[in-house]
Amino acid sequence: MRIVFIEQFYYPEGWGGAQLPRDVTIDLARAGCDVEVICGSDQYAPAEPGAAMDDPRTSGVRIRRIPRLIGGDIHSLKLLRQLWFYACALPMLAFRRRPDLIVTQTNPPLVVPVAVLVARLHRRPCMIIAQDIYPEVMRAHGMIDERSWSAGLLTRVFSWAYRTARVVVSLGPVMTERLLAKGVSSSRIIEICNWATGDETVVRGEANRLRNEWGLAGCFVLLYSGNLGVAHDVETPIRAMRALGERVPGLRLVFVGKGSRLAQAKDLVRELGLEDVVQFRAFVPFELLPHSLGLADAALVTLLPGFEGLVVPSKLLGYMARAVPTLYVGPDSDVARLVELSTGGRCVPAGAVDAFADAVEQWVRSEADLRASGEAASTYYAEHLSKARGLAAYRDAVAGATGRKLPGAGT
Repeated sequence: MRIVFIEQFYYPEGWGGAQLPRDVTIDLARAGCDVEVICGSDQYAPAEPGAAMDDPRTSGVRIRRIPRLIGGDIHSLKLLRQLWFYACALPMLAFRRRPDLIVTQTNPPLVVPVAVLVARLHRRPCMIIAQDIYPEVMRAHGMIDERSWSAGLLTRVFSWAYRTARVVVSLGPVMTERLLAKGVSSSRIIEICNWATGDETVVRGEANRLRNEWGLAGCFVLLYSGNLGVAHDVETPIRAMRALGERVPGLRLVFVGKGSRLAQAKDLVRELGLEDVVQFRAFVPFELLPHSLGLADAALVTLLPGFEGLVVPSKLLGYMARAVPTLYVGPDSDVARLVELSTGGRCVPAGAVDAFADAVEQWVRSEADLRASGEAASTYYAEHLSKARGLAAYRDAVAGATGRKLPGAGT
């Protein structure tokens, strides 16, 4: 079975969002598929040379990279970079021996209708892995006016693509509701939650290489690890830190990562005079992930109202797998439901600064409650959300899309 997989960021990418397609493609190759990946040459969070991660090529995955158009920060001239990706990806997909299946993620966004169009031309099925739902994400962010002609055009194009795909992978029930509202048939939707990426161990105490380097010895650390993008609430946790300053000495909020909301978060910290209690750190090298996550007494996931079901921050799964309790800030969403089902954390609405502060203070005062939440999250993850379960579900999805059985599918 020949499968072509499209994703802008891929190996040796250190960003967790790019490690998920790496895991899927390696597993499909090991299951006997002929897998080829079309990806960009830019890296969102480049892994350090020699980082201990599986090389897909050793499992038989072939990688075709779109040449780099311009260097520098990948966030600069973003639209131009995406247009270049589409212009190169279309002929790379279209003028080739027909694959049995085209699989695309939603990064960059317009690759979705491109992949579906080529699949139609080849008379082959297409699978969309809906890490985000477009153009609704753009409307929620205010990037496009929903009354404009461009919004109407994008809505029609993306709706056609989602409805036409043989399989659409949803990350959870709230996202499924969004897909159904777009007119996608329930028979074409398969729910497969993302999983934790990287080494799932954590390094705590004196053995943690970052503990003293970042000045966190003896502190209670609330950690935000990963992309801080358009869908994420930065105001609620930062404003709560000012309320918590006198009540919980030694509390620190640490952001590790980058994204479009980073500048806003830094400006707010300066405005409130919280430089001593809120830290910002760049993505750590891949091999230091057990140390950065090992700093966390509790972890943070946020989502702005309006983005529920459009994105599902996968950082939650990384916390759960490592027995780190999660404080979720946002509306009812797939994240909220996982936190509540697992009893692995607490949920507060966006803007509920006092509720946020109370939840953190209760955890600081009760180590037993904190530990119980972490253990509950880890147990639920192992039983329902593990990488092995997710990969088996993807093998089943591929088999269903193509009508051909794969080794291990259905187990």
